[in-house]
Amino acid sequence: MEVSFLVPEVRNSDRQPHQPIAWRLLQDEIRRTFPEGHSGPENFYRAVDVVPGEYSGAPGDPPICDRNRRYILALPPARIDELRHLLGKVAVTFDQEAMYLSVAGVVEFITPGDEGLV
Repeated sequence: MEVSFLVPEVRNSDRQPHQPIAWRLLQDEIRRTFPEGHSGPENFYRAVDVVPGEYSGAPGDPPICDRNRRYILALPPARIDELRHLLGKVAVTFDQEAMYLSVAGVVEFITPGDEGLV
């Protein structure tokens, strides 16, 4: 099953870029958790620009535009919950209110877990 998720290039709280170690931790954790293969982020493995995005902030505030790195994985359906758990950690490490996940075209938002990537 094809799944994809977006990681914004900046932290939610202060809109500053993530430290390079955060990106390395994510890449290492994807490889460790899903060693059978993956692809991403697109702009790292191919000459593709980052994916633009937009989300709603507080009620009445204008939409917030951002740029994201999109990761694509091919996983058996039985492993999707592992990805959801990983994205809960990603939300903590990357200071996000929620992570955008698309599972075979069905979108869900994963909220932060109890711990970040280590």
